[in-house]
Amino acid sequence: MEDKFKSGDLVEILTPQEIIQTLDSRGTIHGLPFMAEMIAYCGKRYRVRSKIEKTCVVTGKMREFINDDVVYLENLRCDGSSHDGCQRGCLIFWNEAWLKKADDDNDTNIDPIIEDASLLRSRLITKNSPDKYFCQSTQLSEATQKLSHTQRISKLAKEITSNTVGLLMGLKSIVFPLWWRLRFKKLIGGLAQTPISELNLQPGEIVEVKSFEEIKSTLDKKGRNRGLEFHYDMMQFCGKQYRVRNRLEKMISEASGKMLKIKNTVILEDVTCDFAYRFWGCSRCIFQYWREIWLKRIDNNRLQPK
Repeated sequence: MEDKFKSGDLVEILTPQEIIQTLDSRGTIHGLPFMAEMIAYCGKRYRVRSKIEKTCVVTGKMREFINDDVVYLENLRCDGSSHDGCQRGCLIFWNEAWLKKADDDNDTNIDPIIEDASLLRSRLITKNSPDKYFCQSTQLSEATQKLSHTQRISKLAKEITSNTVGLLMGLKSIVFPLWWRLRFKKLIGGLAQTPISELNLQPGEIVEVKSFEEIKSTLDKKGRNRGLEFHYDMMQFCGKQYRVRNRLEKMISEASGKMLKIKNTVILEDVTCDFAYRFWGCSRCIFQYWREIWLKRIDNNRLQPK
């Protein structure tokens, strides 16, 4: 079946009243919630970033959305404002039922006149229980289904032929995970208790990621610093400079749905997990989480050209 929307298509997000007509009693479609943070985008126009053929979930397994009808729009991320300020900054999933093709190629966003959104907001769930949150991340397993090995290969082939993913990147998503997992033991440290560093980094500051050997000296035998794993695809950022996007002090756990309190950790601008470091590739572009002890402040606060 031909995809309804393709990368680069100009679409308009439906109005709150139109969105309501697509939702079930839990504010979802095929298990995927429409979140309150998404209301601000209603009636506006954006370019389709890509069709989501498959996505990884908390278990690390690759799955597809139940009706295979979900896309990303440009770089729209959740700001967590309706989920007690969660700071993960996840890319938002958009079911095609919430979108329509724009009438022309003028993608200038003029603030639309939108009817009262309070009714839509009242239909949306933010918590399952007093301590468990309800969002696209926590419901991802419910909104997706398993893929066989054959289906995963087929999905990757479609991403390549549709130019969503380049051929080289597609091939890397098969080879890289195998290669890096063979080297995984080299990421393991030897500490029983891992150290802490408090830099109090703030958004906009420039930092340099320390060398891998420096970072390794802060890790325990599971490759973690105070429970946070230094993953092998983070090695590619060692020795490079980045701007701090935000401090990471609280985030909703995809596995438990609970809000986690985090210390001495930041998110760096444009530093996300790489498509090729997950078997068959994943396009979620989740931000990497950086302990401050893995970073060093650049005193002149000037970003070196890459």
